[in-house]
Amino acid sequence: INAEYMGEKIWKRGGKSGFRGLVRILRIMDDNGNRNLDPYELQSGLQTYGIHCTPEQLDEAMKYFDRDGSGTVSIDEFVRGMRGPMFNEKRKELVKMAYALLDTNGDETVKFDEVKHFYDVKNHPDVLSRSKTHDQVKQDFISGWDKNGDGTITLEEFLDYYADISAGIDSDDYFEIMMRNAWHLSGGEGVCANSSCRRVLVLHADGRSTVEEIKNDLRIASDDLAGMERNLREQGITDVKRIQLYG
Repeated sequence: INAEYMGEKIWKRGGKSGFRGLVRILRIMDDNGNRNLDPYELQSGLQTYGIHCTPEQLDEAMKYFDRDGSGTVSIDEFVRGMRGPMFNEKRKELVKMAYALLDTNGDETVKFDEVKHFYDVKNHPDVLSRSKTHDQVKQDFISGWDKNGDGTITLEEFLDYYADISAGIDSDDYFEIMMRNAWHLSGGEGVCANSSCRRVLVLHADGRSTVEEIKNDLRIASDDLAGMERNLREQGITDVKRIQLYG
């Protein structure tokens, strides 16, 4: 048994968020709370998630994940072994960009309720492909958080969450469009181009009409015309006479 085999079982069991779910189970199985799993705890966690190992396979898994030779597998060792190279710098930068839109005061702390409120699923790839409903994608996101009761999410926790999700996503393009549309990150090229930021018809002072994007509009409500005009001015569009909404 190796990370590739185990990863295949995890994705089959839980989809793209399957790894996140397994990590949560392993943390529950860590009976003494020391963040280290002995063979019994690792086996229990894997069995709970539907992955059954022979004693020989379990021994092989322990040797693979026990990078420091301690005889136990720390949850961090397991995470590093399973995540592999998928959470690259490009993906990290997208996650940091999303968090920056949530963290308006720059203190690297946002309220979990805000994160849930602003998470936009209508242009999520799984919704667009009809493989999942709006509610299913939203619930996957909410259930993926193992909160400690403080009601906040730090930048480190946000990165950690998406590192787990990233482990189940092979395509950088999929990851990029998922992030851009969920958190209203403008930009992207081709299939990765954002489609969730609002487009508006702008009547200019000289009589021209143009369609403009309200960039990075996560915190701008659908009826906040003043906020949209401020956004356009920040883009250098200063001759706005009137804004007409679509939809």
